[in-house]
Amino acid sequence: MVSESTLTTRAGSTVTRSARRAIVAASFGTYVEYYDFVVYGYVAVYIAHAYFPSDNPLVGLLLTFGAFAASYVARPLGAVIFSPLGDKYGRKTVLAVVILMMTLATAAIGLLPTYAQIGLFAPILLTVLRVLQGISAGGEYGGATSLIAEFSPPDKRGFYVGFIALTTGLALLTGSIVALSLTRMLPEESMLSWGWRIPLLLSLPLGLVGLYIRFKLEETPHFAALSSQEKAVNKPLATTVKRDYKTVILTIGLAATNASLLAVYFIYMPSALKQFGNFEAADAQLITFSGLAAYCLAIVPFAKLTDKVGRRPQLIASTIALVLVIYPSFLLVSHGSIALAVLGMVIVTPLMAANVTAVLPLLTELFTTANRYTGLSLGWQIATTLFSGPTPVVLAALAGAAGATMPAFYAMAIVALSACAAFAVRETFDTPLQ
Repeated sequence: MVSESTLTTRAGSTVTRSARRAIVAASFGTYVEYYDFVVYGYVAVYIAHAYFPSDNPLVGLLLTFGAFAASYVARPLGAVIFSPLGDKYGRKTVLAVVILMMTLATAAIGLLPTYAQIGLFAPILLTVLRVLQGISAGGEYGGATSLIAEFSPPDKRGFYVGFIALTTGLALLTGSIVALSLTRMLPEESMLSWGWRIPLLLSLPLGLVGLYIRFKLEETPHFAALSSQEKAVNKPLATTVKRDYKTVILTIGLAATNASLLAVYFIYMPSALKQFGNFEAADAQLITFSGLAAYCLAIVPFAKLTDKVGRRPQLIASTIALVLVIYPSFLLVSHGSIALAVLGMVIVTPLMAANVTAVLPLLTELFTTANRYTGLSLGWQIATTLFSGPTPVVLAALAGAAGATMPAFYAMAIVALSACAAFAVRETFDTPLQ
């Protein structure tokens, strides 16, 4: 087994320089992937009108989020397809393939004819393209996180890996800015007819840049050393399922908070604020933007903190705090005041940043180089399927049936599950990456 201490003593400063290059390549690619994937949520109200026409706006919104959920169901399939290839043959080629796949699928959604033009084929094709996006996303996150972790010096791994969370947040933020700008510049009629396509079509130039950067990647020192010793696992998926299934289950529990709350506050919330809070579309986007900004600003300091205090204490503290503030945040968001709604967002989203910046490095440290991509991807994507994909549908239904604050209890229950996993996991930041 290749130890981290061997790599760092052999090329300490080189690892740091390589880590900087890896951050740019992996993080920008993740930025493109997640911009492509989540921008759908920001224009969901308009997609509902174009592809799922209904006399009841809530029904159309539920069907739109149903297509959103279908993409999440496909994410474990993407993990099963791509992550074993990344563990067997290397990270860089697989990461280039998945970004190309995501870019083409997103641009195709932006060009797709509407229900009025081709009837039932429109929602069917939309769902197929969302599934392709899901397969692509399933091969992204674990690979990009593994790549950065394997380039990072031990004492700064939390900080470096935090850039994956940061670029995910920035991708969400970019989608929010684009949607907010369009809703403020264009009349409602234009947004309904063609304006919603613009954020999706922007994925094409972004994706081409990301693809170019990823082709310039080097293989990680950990994987290169493993390959040179011919110790790569021939069947990483089988090895992970048989040997590390308990760690995969723990990964699912630890990832549940991030998976669910990203969907609650950044995917569901813009449509919910308009649908149930009587906010104008532009105001709903502004409220979401404030939460995203607070999330992004909090990532770097919390990523640094986890290298000092450890992953486990930060993980436990953030999950407990989230359980306590989620319901008050929903009360504030549903009050009808923009200022209170912004406050409701910003009391939660920095705690989400504290959670994810502890979870990501911990998960890379739980698995070995031989199956890190597979183990992390499998657990993470199962968590997103279970706790992120269905969330907008469940929350919209709960709010429609029992009031705007009822979804808070659903979110609190999932975070409580992560709290249990946080108490069960061992500390990892003081042990070498294997």
